[in-house]
Amino acid sequence: MKTKLALLAVLLLGAAGQAHADTATITVKGKVLPGTCTMNNVDVDLDPIDAVEVKPGHDNKLKTASLTFTKCVGVGSIDLSFDGTDEATMDGHWRNMATPNGARGVAVALLDGATGPGYLKKGSTKTVAVNGAGTAKLDMGVGYFHGGAALVAGNVSAQITVTAVYK
Repeated sequence: MKTKLALLAVLLLGAAGQAHADTATITVKGKVLPGTCTMNNVDVDLDPIDAVEVKPGHDNKLKTASLTFTKCVGVGSIDLSFDGTDEATMDGHWRNMATPNGARGVAVALLDGATGPGYLKKGSTKTVAVNGAGTAKLDMGVGYFHGGAALVAGNVSAQITVTAVYK
């Protein structure tokens, strides 16, 4: 019986030696994309201006406004682009879209910074850095722009679309 067990053990060991082993590699690839921020809408109520106070070719009655970003996670900077309806006869400033009773001869000026010196017009781009607290801000000046055409009193309204790309 011992011989049979020894023979069985040798056969099993021989069979085990005949088993094949193989290896495989698991390759994992990915990419961490930038997160997002919360971008807040901006409503600007310009103070009324008397028609005799409007200076042609100038920004008039500027108000400061800020486009703010909060809760930025995984974002180092934000590329902004501006779109809407511009007014070619007003040096590309934003067209007054107020109806009914819209003022004529006036557009909306949007300045990069509270007082400029540059403008944010259709097709403009701007990069804003996100700070360590996960927030960012673009200060702007907003006012009336009179291009020199006949000025007719009335309401003023413009809508500007800002697209943010997070990086």
